[in-house]
Amino acid sequence: MKNAIFKLFKVTFPFALSFMMCLPFSMTLNAASVKNIPVKKILSADITGDGKADKILITTSMDKDCFIKKLKVKVNNKVAFTKNCTNDNIHSFTARYAKMSNKNELLQLMGIGDNDYIVFNQIYKYNNKSKKLYSVSKLDYTACEIVSAKKNLLTLRHGDQPAETGWLNWKMNYKFRNNKLVLTSTTTSTVKSIIGNYHNDSYSKLFRKNIFVTAKKLHFYNGSKLAFTVPKGKQVTLKKLTLSKNTMYLQFQYGKKTGWLRVNNKDYNYESPYFKVVSRRLAG
Repeated sequence: MKNAIFKLFKVTFPFALSFMMCLPFSMTLNAASVKNIPVKKILSADITGDGKADKILITTSMDKDCFIKKLKVKVNNKVAFTKNCTNDNIHSFTARYAKMSNKNELLQLMGIGDNDYIVFNQIYKYNNKSKKLYSVSKLDYTACEIVSAKKNLLTLRHGDQPAETGWLNWKMNYKFRNNKLVLTSTTTSTVKSIIGNYHNDSYSKLFRKNIFVTAKKLHFYNGSKLAFTVPKGKQVTLKKLTLSKNTMYLQFQYGKKTGWLRVNNKDYNYESPYFKVVSRRLAG
């Protein structure tokens, strides 16, 4: 029964907390190169790559049930992009402009549905010949918003809620190659546990340090080789995250040893959790 409930909120609620934490706060932006684009208000920024400010305007139209039925993006008063959102159940769009260089200006569009679920998430570049926006991204299910842009690097915040650990946030870097954004690495040491952010008990203090307490004996691996076994009631520290073909692995440290644990397991047993007090803090 608990596994069935988790599958339901895993589909309908995968980004609620990370979305709330990431999007509303302009302080997370690199002010020099990343800007929020308000809907129905012109943003002046170079999107055509000529070094001059262009007029970017995003508008939406709603249906009778207050869902967005059409999205339109204009660049210098000409329609550069449209999306039919009928039946997508999108309540709102959020957009960000990111400038990597004078030739690499990007526009991110995210459609938000019920429970703050990210229904649509794409990053676009402007084509000066066609006068249209075209997608340069192939983002995975964990991707959230652009947080910074440099000449050769774009950084996105990611988020997910594995049942084994609860909510995690991390950052991934992308380079622009052959008109596509490409991950520089599928492994990151920026992963942070955020399930202790709104509590003040002893476990929350540990979570804020990326420390988890085993609820049973756990095995950690390096590849197919057993790295070590941790008894029940011991502390391990989350160090890294890696993604492999939509499979997530987390690296933990125990003493001086490090090993990996696969998470988001379909057969995860809530009655036999990996770590103490995590299950009660899962959203959904």
